[in-house]
Amino acid sequence: MEVASQAKAAVVGAGFLGREVARALGSTRPVIATTRDGVLEGAPPGVEARALDLLHASAEDVRGALEGAQALVLCYAAGRGQDRRALYVDGARRLLEALAARPPRRVVYTSSTSALADAEGWVDEDDARWPESERGRVQREGEAVVQELCGRLGIPWVILRLAGLYGPGRGLGRIYRDDPTAILAGDGMQATNLIHRDDALAAVLAAVDAPPELSALIHVCDDDHRPRREMYALLAEARGEPPPRWERAPSDGQVHGKRVANRRLGELLGVRLRHPLHVLDP
Repeated sequence: MEVASQAKAAVVGAGFLGREVARALGSTRPVIATTRDGVLEGAPPGVEARALDLLHASAEDVRGALEGAQALVLCYAAGRGQDRRALYVDGARRLLEALAARPPRRVVYTSSTSALADAEGWVDEDDARWPESERGRVQREGEAVVQELCGRLGIPWVILRLAGLYGPGRGLGRIYRDDPTAILAGDGMQATNLIHRDDALAAVLAAVDAPPELSALIHVCDDDHRPRREMYALLAEARGEPPPRWERAPSDGQVHGKRVANRRLGELLGVRLRHPLHVLDP
């Protein structure tokens, strides 16, 4: 069940990350890239844009849009106002069940570190605790659907839990403070868990061409877990602004909250981070 480098691939959800996945895969093989309206601006040669709306697609729609794809990257994200459970849980089930008669040879599913419990300290892929938030539980349920159906259909799978995604056009300077005079909640000592788009891309590409015997859950997070207080201060300095004010001062100066471990990223996929530290783009 080996995935040949020239086998047709499909990227379901060609957005901030998926668009770059399609572009990179398109340099070595034919690629289908889906968006809700079938429009993909700047699609390079070898990448065919097709329409697929998982919230409303029939099984026939899914099969038609993804016909011939042997490697499948599920990289879609909920838009504003969309039902997250309908997309991540029901949508994943509908898509994979539609392909049951002629399943792909590999499925790569991009999830989120929000699927992890809001724990204190290091959290790796073996941590079985579920998050309390509805958003995180939906992500976890979507992962379970992918594992269940891929297991039933004999499809090798890789689930990539992506940390907070940033990069070109989505710099870290955009993630806080529309109003530089606003007082931020808390003490700012919460650990950060982020991943640059280039490193998330490298993880997806490595997962697509992973050995057929590999099925795994893998965290995709950089090595930098500096507290928000420090990161925001550096971003403000780069903008020529005063450091942000926080609701309260740190009680002990220690970083708290979860820190997402990324050991499997190198061990199983051979990915070496290009940006192990946050790229502090103001």
